[in-house]
This record gives sequence, structure tokens and C-alpha cells, in this order.
Amino acid sequence: MKSSFKIRAKKVHMNYIQKRALHVTSRLCNVVTAVCPGQGNISPHLFSLAHHQIDQLKNSKYQELIQWAQETLPEVPIAKYFSGKTYPDAVLSQNELSQTSFVQPLVLLSTYINYSIFKDMFDWDIKSANYLLGHSLGELSALVVQDVISLEEGLRVAYQRGKLMEKALLVNTSDIHGNIPKDDWGMVALMFQDRDFKSITKVCQEDIHFNIANVNGYGQIVVSGHAAELREKIAVLDQIQKELVRSKQWRSKIRKVWLDTKVPAHHPIFNDIKEELKSMIHLKSDVLYVPVVCNLNGLVVMKNSQRVVDNFVDVTSKPVQFVKCLETIVPFKNEQDETYKFLNVSEITYGLIKRVFARNEKCEVYDLISEAEKSL
Repeated sequence: MKSSFKIRAKKVHMNYIQKRALHVTSRLCNVVTAVCPGQGNISPHLFSLAHHQIDQLKNSKYQELIQWAQETLPEVPIAKYFSGKTYPDAVLSQNELSQTSFVQPLVLLSTYINYSIFKDMFDWDIKSANYLLGHSLGELSALVVQDVISLEEGLRVAYQRGKLMEKALLVNTSDIHGNIPKDDWGMVALMFQDRDFKSITKVCQEDIHFNIANVNGYGQIVVSGHAAELREKIAVLDQIQKELVRSKQWRSKIRKVWLDTKVPAHHPIFNDIKEELKSMIHLKSDVLYVPVVCNLNGLVVMKNSQRVVDNFVDVTSKPVQFVKCLETIVPFKNEQDETYKFLNVSEITYGLIKRVFARNEKCEVYDLISEAEKSL
């Protein structure tokens, strides 16, 4: 009796996902955005559905796909990460996952596989979304999942993008043996109350001259740069914060979290790699199947796939304007009878978008991996 109840419960939940998150079933007009995560989103969660398909179900489709991907990109130990027997692993996380040239193709491939699994499970094609929204590397994934760039091309570009970034750091900061000092570069997330967003961003940008890498929400920006320089500027920020909190101009006490990376993403140091990166990207189609909301400026590219490539390359050394992207999709003055749905394959982007729209009853945000796991 218990097993039959569990089976019925799983079927009910699958129907819930199909009707609520993926398909239009109400009189409201649904605006569906599928989100593709960036390299900072790598975690066991991203691989969990693939592990289930490969390790437990022995699904030949995904077993063969991983084998093909490993042969296509032998430089990266792809197969390790797509088996629960070998990942997560503490040693792997400390060593291989500190290399952005490894992480970027892994995130791209897992994004591709997750949306393919959703198509198998729920009969939902990502090409039926109204928009695709990538976060950093996710813009490349957004072109791959809609087949404007082939998966093979996407994997190679993701790997080479990582190698170019590593090379840029080596040229600028390596020791005589070619090693990048672990403490030389970094990224710090600054988190605060939403009401202080404009003021804190202005102070960080204009007064302290942080390099802002990501504007992730009204309560979070990420800065990148030399670790020593970041510490000095954080000390200045602490002093300004004390004064403005004391005078009640700010309510926020800014929380600073050092991210587990030694790559200063979206930093001007990567200006010199953009021309070579652009030359590596070859399109299958000049026309988008699904419009892409671009990180560079938050604007929608409707058809021109080359423009998305140009924006993706340009934002390599400029801030990810994630908030602007979300504001473009969900306008402040929305008088239309619409529901906005954001479909995520990452806990990180899910959390960011969920917080931005926490008080907006017209926005629904889903972590599709967590939802799908309830149906397994």
C-alpha cells in the first residue's frame, strides 16, 4: 500500500510540474523564462538528475552522451562528474574545480543535459520558452540549448574561454614557475538590505572604485579584483558604512562573503582576450529560436544570434547586469494580466530571482531539479 501511495504521489507531483510550471493551463498569459547558470553555480545539485539517469536508470541516451562529450573534450575529466560514484568528492572540488577551464564546460554540459531530461520527463521543449536568460557563461549555454551553437562547439568554446582567462591571469600575476598565487585574485559578494541598493552601489562604484562584476539583485552585488586591493577597499567600505549607519542614511550592515574562486570574473583584465574569444565562436544559425535577454545591458535580442555572441564576448570584462535583465522581463508597471515564470536548474539563480521577486505575486520561480527529484 505504501509503495502504491508513493507512486501515485510522484505522478501527482509530475502533473503539478507539467501544469503549473511548464505549461499554460489558466486564462492568464504566461511569460516563461528558462535560466542558464554561470560557472559560479557549480555544485552536486547541478548534476543530480544526470546521476540518476546514468547510475540508477542506466539510460543509454545519457551514458552515450557523456562518453561522446568525454571523447570530444579529453582535456576535461567530464565522465567523473556525471557519475555519483566519483562526484561529489572533496579532492576533486579542491583541485580540478579551481580551474575555470574545467568548470565552464561542465556547467554548460550539465545545463544542456538537465533541460534535455526535463523534455523527456515532462514533454516540455526549451524552445517553447518566451525568453532565455543566461548568467555570465550561461549566455553561451542559452545559445547551445536552443541549437544556435552546436553542443560540440559550445563545449570547446567554454573550455577555451576558461583557458584564455587562465592565461590572462598567468601573464599578469604568475610567479617564475607559472603558478597563480592562490591569494592574488578574488571575488567578494556584498549583501545588504534592498532599500540601500542604489546608494551602496553608487558608493562602491564611484567613491571606492570597486570593479563590480555582477549586479545580482537589489540586495547583492559581487566585486572582483586583486585580493589585497579588495581587502583595502572593503576596509574603506566598512568605515563609510559605520558613518552612514550611524547617521541613519543606511540601514544596512553589509555582509561580505569571499567566493571560492581565484578568477576575478568580469574584470577589465580580460579585455585582451575578447578578440580571440570572438573568433572561436561559430554559429549554426544566424537566427535565434528563442529571444535572449543579454547580461551586457539587460536588453532583449529577438533574432540576431551574432549580436548575442558579441554581447557575450563583451561582457567578459564588464559587469553582469542581472537585475536589468529581470527588470526587462518583468516591467515595474505591469498592467497586463500576465504571470511570469522563471525556470532554473541551479540553486544559485533560483535564490537570486526568488529574492528579487519575493513580493511580486505575478512571479513564480522554480528550481526544476528539486521539483523533478520529488517525482523520482
